[in-house]
Amino acid sequence: MSLSELLSKLKDNPSGHTFTVSPVPDSPDVFLGVDQAGRPWLFVKAKESAHDVPLRTAQITFFPAQEYSIFLAESGTHTQILHALRCDASNPADVSNFLVLVEAFLAHSKGKHIDDEDLVGFFRSMVRLFAVVPARDLNAERQGLWGELFFMRQVRGYAFWAPFWHSEITRMFDFSSSHNRVEVKTTIGDQRVHHFSHRQVYALEGEEIIIASVLLREDDAGLTLQELVNECRAALRGTQYYLKLEKSVRRAGMDDPSIAGPAYDADQTRNSLALFRSTEAPHFRMPEPPGVSETHYKVDLSTAPHLSFEEIESWLSIWLSAVASPAMTPRV
Repeated sequence: MSLSELLSKLKDNPSGHTFTVSPVPDSPDVFLGVDQAGRPWLFVKAKESAHDVPLRTAQITFFPAQEYSIFLAESGTHTQILHALRCDASNPADVSNFLVLVEAFLAHSKGKHIDDEDLVGFFRSMVRLFAVVPARDLNAERQGLWGELFFMRQVRGYAFWAPFWHSEITRMFDFSSSHNRVEVKTTIGDQRVHHFSHRQVYALEGEEIIIASVLLREDDAGLTLQELVNECRAALRGTQYYLKLEKSVRRAGMDDPSIAGPAYDADQTRNSLALFRSTEAPHFRMPEPPGVSETHYKVDLSTAPHLSFEEIESWLSIWLSAVASPAMTPRV
């Protein structure tokens, strides 16, 4: 049972107590609760009470190690020392995000004791998510997100690329691992011309940058951005990478499920997808000179050789080895 379903069950069976809770399956000493105002709470058993002040934002509050009287349908009222996270958001999409991200946090924490430091870290991750605001140019942001998600879907899948996906939407490259980079570029039409910052196409020593070029054709009956988002959510649900997706979704103003977003011809896009080494792309083959920064220009890739199937498979093996490496600790 998902936390969303568990919350609905609690709301449908009010007890009249301040907190009506239910144990979270497969998470010992963790409870999902609802207060009399209908707000969701996450309770985690604490070892001893604390005198730390709550951490508050407009959407979420963390209460460290306080005494609560909770009601469980199976066993009645209990008084316990608990850490608590309360969702204060009123937007249904934000409440849904809270529950799904709690699921991801609990899945990542399975098998180990959850302490106040873990919860504070999760609280701060939630704060960073809720701080993301829609981009000024939503059309460009949505087109770019469509391209990134389609690339992930088409080349090995969402779960494969999620560890390497940018943690912050302002990162220079879409995917990064060690000295390997991938930058996804989209354009509408048949001309493979894309906008780059100089750094996105100029590789440093020992670094390899691969450009994924995507040609789009608008199609009212095509694959929508919301469909790609929902596919990616299903693939990443319960993982530590879900937060990355939701940041991008909020940045693109796609957190309202009623918004379909742009739609493009998926078959045409699939056929147009091509990968290029940045060293083969036309660009200034020198670093920016002193006093010059944030250089941007258009690059025509039509004359550059794209990677063959065999080259792509060899290139992907590098990323596969990064996934398998025990030293790799992706950051959310």
